[in-house]
Amino acid sequence: GVAGVYLLNNQGANNNTTPTPTPKPTVADASTLQFSANVTRQGQTTEYKWVGKNIHANDRMLRVDFATYAYIIDGTQEKSWMSTDSGATWTASTYATDLASWAPQWTDIVDNLAHWNGSDETYSYTNTAGEAILVFNIAVNPTVPDSTFSTS
Repeated sequence: GVAGVYLLNNQGANNNTTPTPTPKPTVADASTLQFSANVTRQGQTTEYKWVGKNIHANDRMLRVDFATYAYIIDGTQEKSWMSTDSGATWTASTYATDLASWAPQWTDIVDNLAHWNGSDETYSYTNTAGEAILVFNIAVNPTVPDSTFSTS
């Protein structure tokens, strides 16, 4: 009957194919990135919380929070702001200075995350200054609300 015709036409081949899983986005392909990093220098560890948008572009937007401080660096407007009260109030800051201070740290971590396997909960390395870096809470391509970079 019908089953015999089917088997003859398909020569008995098993056409049950396993769908290929969608690969996880990598840091290299990401447009947004969020992570925390414990930076240990001279025996003192500070936790930094980073969020970035347009992360590989010149007009990237960065936010870094640590202790009670926060910085927003807006590459689209070439403006930056700082807060000394965990983001409750913001003061205009100097874009060029903040970019020169924070972009190298962001870039160092992002470049090193290229070696992260995409699934471990943490990634650690020692930077060129000899500081121990432990990166955790890594989210590749998270939805980042505009309010993350808002000062109001």
